[in-house]
Amino acid sequence: MSQRTPAVVGLYLRESGRWRRIAEFRLNSDGQVSFRAVDPVEGLVARVWYYQGVDVLGEERTILPADGAEFLRALLQPFGFRDYRFRDDSRPRRAANPLPRTGHAVLPHDNRGAAPDSECAHGTHRPSRPAAWRALDEDVIRF
Repeated sequence: MSQRTPAVVGLYLRESGRWRRIAEFRLNSDGQVSFRAVDPVEGLVARVWYYQGVDVLGEERTILPADGAEFLRALLQPFGFRDYRFRDDSRPRRAANPLPRTGHAVLPHDNRGAAPDSECAHGTHRPSRPAAWRALDEDVIRF
């Protein structure tokens, strides 16, 4: 995981080849992370990570929002999801590439459709899924 401390991490959903921000996680002044669903329906998937934590890939541990910046760094792992992507939104984007008024963001892709920093783009897709996704598969989500 990166050691840079993000202040805001956005979750984006790909629809019709475009990326739309559906939720955000923000580091508060008390050192904990807060959650906000930008899209009340699609953003619910992010709530799973917020309440159940993020598994650290390659390690046997889960990081919770109370862990603050470490939780935000864990969200930025290269999960390799096809239609979801976490992005460090801490710094304002350059004016040359603003988010369109529709709320869609255009993120770079290689010629296979995977984000360049995802595991799928590097051919290292892991068969195991984060705990949040396993919970969705098993219908065991608790809020």
